Amino acid sequence: MAGQRNYIIYTWPWSETNGGVIFMHHLAHELNQMGERALLWRIGPIIPLGPRGWMRWRLTRNPMLTNPYLDTPIARRRDLTSQSIVVYPELAPGNPLKAANVVRWLLYKPGLRHPYDFGQDEMFFRAGAMSDLPEITGGAPDLYLWKINPAYRNENRPDRKGVCYLVRKGDAKPRIPETEAAEAIQVDGMSHEEMNEIFNRCDTFYSYDEATMYSQFAAIAGCTSIVVPGLFKSREEWATQHAKARYGVAYGNSPSELEHARSTRDQMIKDIRAREAEGVNTVRRFVDLTRRRFWNE
Repeated sequence: MAGQRNYIIYTWPWSETNGGVIFMHHLAHELNQMGERALLWRIGPIIPLGPRGWMRWRLTRNPMLTNPYLDTPIARRRDLTSQSIVVYPELAPGNPLKAANVVRWLLYKPGLRHPYDFGQDEMFFRAGAMSDLPEITGGAPDLYLWKINPAYRNENRPDRKGVCYLVRKGDAKPRIPETEAAEAIQVDGMSHEEMNEIFNRCDTFYSYDEATMYSQFAAIAGCTSIVVPGLFKSREEWATQHAKARYGVAYGNSPSELEHARSTRDQMIKDIRAREAEGVNTVRRFVDLTRRRFWNE
């Protein structure tokens, strides 16, 4: 049906370790739970490819995996209509599906690590203040779906010791001595279950990435969780841009920060639980705003 209304989420195959992918698949799920029709569309290359590159990509690409516990059907070509609202992440260049109605979801700050290419008439949403570009968006509304992964738990082991760390999007930062020690364990690329095991074995976790949920997961598992500073001048500036960072995590390893992280760990868990519920409300607002903008409702 040419005028069929739906939401098409342009994203990668399911990954339990990629926060942006988790957000986008959960968005499709929540939209379907609310009675909307939402489908996933497998993202294409985000860098220019010649004819041979495209052929190689088509031959070697992974299947479009989904989470069997989520309601995330895969879009077919006929599902893309003039009424479809297509949701692109900030990494996707331009409008590859030539959609008439485009939403740009800022899951990470555009331009900080990758260039961006937005259209003139796009509607913007942000995963948090840290991801926004107010000079372009005018101040995007929030759209987030934070979840506590059930793999993480504090096993209260009496023999915790040592350091583990994560690099991810903090790869440009100078390394600190604590993570350069021979016995320090890098957890990048591990599964959630493997990370939970390391977090319960170690006493301290360092994250070079200032925006990852793994800082909270490490704290849930009982680590003293520390973000290696660099992007912001102070905790206050960091937490203002990254709301879930208010509790349970130290910004740097000063004594006052370490005390703050340890003393507010329980509050952090309560805060994330509250934000899980708030996230569903941001999806409801997303539906209201996009329906009014694109479908004149």
